[in-house]
Amino acid sequence: MREIQCALSREGARVFRNNVGLFTTIDGRKVRTGLCVGSSDLIGWYKGKFLAVEVKRPRKKPTKEQYNFIGQVNLAGGIAFYATSGEDAVNKLRRHDNGDCDIYRM
Repeated sequence: MREIQCALSREGARVFRNNVGLFTTIDGRKVRTGLCVGSSDLIGWYKGKFLAVEVKRPRKKPTKEQYNFIGQVNLAGGIAFYATSGEDAVNKLRRHDNGDCDIYRM
């Protein structure tokens, strides 16, 4: 994850870790963290646009909820994709810069 954050930062993006989860407090209360179920691991902006990046290990794919989040961000005019490495993330960001926005639609 840190590799992807650093690679995107070198491209001029600003991204922050979005920890999504559910835990139980010592007194039994349930507490949800993060934006919503399916929201991306990294949230931020790039050239004035909302940016969301789901971080995956090689050969792993996003869940249905993660694909939905990615698709909704792109439909709203933001930039969203999943990436397995810093190089992958930078390539996808550059493709977006070159006008290839449809590659992120799910």
